[in-house]
Parts: sequence; structure tokens; C-alpha cells
Amino acid sequence: MKSGVTRALLATVIAGMTLLLGACSISVDDKDKKNEKVDIKTPFADLKVDGSDKAADNGIPIYPGAHLRPADNGDNHSANISIGAAGFGLKVIAAEYETNDSPDKVKAFYEDKMKSFGTILVCNGHSGGSDVHISHHDDDKKLSCSDTSGNGWEIKVGSSDNQHLVSIEPNGSGTRFGTVFIQTRGKQDTL
Repeated sequence: MKSGVTRALLATVIAGMTLLLGACSISVDDKDKKNEKVDIKTPFADLKVDGSDKAADNGIPIYPGAHLRPADNGDNHSANISIGAAGFGLKVIAAEYETNDSPDKVKAFYEDKMKSFGTILVCNGHSGGSDVHISHHDDDKKLSCSDTSGNGWEIKVGSSDNQHLVSIEPNGSGTRFGTVFIQTRGKQDTL
């Protein structure tokens, strides 16, 4: 599934890897042989990845009865990723879920629950990612639906530098959805 969750995670990992050109230290927590936690430190930046189920808590309520998508081909469907450097930072906490309920029921649930984070924006279709913007000044941008198309919805709250997002799409007779929290910072901000 090429959802906003998957694309946000991929963009985060690629951005983090570009920072890792200098000398680095790598710590992998593999006590249970799942390699769920990785901590990489370089002179330029730090990258932390936690793929455990517990790390998927991004503050967005989970639809009742939904379950995390099971890992397939070694691909876990939840992660907590942090990249920190002197000039910027990025935090993404994302998870993908499945439920047997219809997409309309899931959408109605999240239209109500996401209001706790602020004014919601409901987009028809998917944008292929989220509106992530790493700010070096105070130029936080409003979220939009300008790039959305296809089936399902994205429900967004916040701004490009601090947002909560739920991506919803049909999955057979049920629904697949992802929840994402994204926070960026520039030199004046902190995570």
C-alpha cells in the first residue's frame, strides 16, 4: 500500500540516511531478535527508529476493534522516527491499521476524534504523502488538499510543521487506515 504513512516513513528514512555521511555510532536493540530499535549518532545528526508496537502511539485514538497491520516480508507497519540536527529536526510517529468496518464508519469516527487537535480538513483521495515542511524561520504553512486524488480520504489537523493525519481507504470489504503525527523544527524550534 503506497499510503501517506508509508511515504512519510520512506521520506524520513531517506532524509536521515543523507545525514549519516560522517563518522557514526550505531546501536541496535535486538534482545528479542526483531531489531525494532535503532539509534544512530553522527557528528552532524542523530537518527532514532523504533518499530515496536508500543512506539506507534502518536496520540491519535485507534478505531475501536481495529488492529495493527501484521508485518509482511519483514516490513513492519508502525514506526517512531526522530531525526535531530543543529539546524532542524523531524519526528514522525506512524502506524497502519485494518478493520472489517466500512471506510464510511472509520471516516465518521475520525472526523469526530480529530477535532480534539483543532480544525479538521477532510480531503477526498490521498496526496501520496503529507505536507511536511522543515522550517528555518517562522513560515509554518497551512495544510491543503491540493494534491489529493483516488479513493478514500485524508483527515488532517494542524500545519505543515505540526500535524496529525489519518489516511483512510477501502480494503476489500473492510478498511485500511494509517495514523501519522509529524512535527518539524527549524533553528528556533524544539521537538
